[in-house]
Amino acid sequence: DGGVLVRTGHTEAAVDISRMAGLTPAGVICEIMNDDGSMARMPDLVAFAQLHGLKIGTIADLIAYRRRTERYVERIMDTPFDSVHGGPFRLMLYRNTIEGAEHIALVKGKIEPGKPTLVRMHQVDFAADILGHVEARQNYVPQALKAISAHDGAGVTVFLRDPELQGLAERLAGVEKPAAVDRSIRNYGVGAQILLDLGVRDMIVMSSTRPNPAALEGYGLRIVGWRDMDGEDQS
Repeated sequence: DGGVLVRTGHTEAAVDISRMAGLTPAGVICEIMNDDGSMARMPDLVAFAQLHGLKIGTIADLIAYRRRTERYVERIMDTPFDSVHGGPFRLMLYRNTIEGAEHIALVKGKIEPGKPTLVRMHQVDFAADILGHVEARQNYVPQALKAISAHDGAGVTVFLRDPELQGLAERLAGVEKPAAVDRSIRNYGVGAQILLDLGVRDMIVMSSTRPNPAALEGYGLRIVGWRDMDGEDQS
């Protein structure tokens, strides 16, 4: 129900536009191809729209509009918190008012406008984070908290709980995990709202990969640097 504010995908965007237009909340999406058979990218789509007299909008535009008028995350707790992996932190508990899922942000230091904040967006996975079911991932949480504690500026680790994550029984039975388990920032619409509530604008993102931050600018967030899971600069 949250559309692009929860997941910044084209499917969600199509339904959102129909709903905002007062029509049936449904849509049909398709890929537009170039003459050479390659998939059209934004510059190609702009040229296509101009050629055929079509209006064009981006997911970032839609997010920016909905963000100005809607909010699906509320802070329900703010308390001091110490961890064996570092600290002291402030623990912020947030609730997604659409699906009821609760998420946690551990904040170190004072987040200030104009100064980049070290950020780790972590999709909680019981089998991986607690049992060590996925290679190497069992160390991600302590690595992130230690790196943020050692950082000389403000830092945030956001723990996102996904109710649609593959079931524990399937994981432990050896069923191949879906590719979406190791999600990119494009699935962190809820996390983006949490970061905004905390006052984050410019981010140094800590990640084992460099996901494509689709439509992130629609939330007013900007990636200014990257670090690996040990906190080493990868910019």
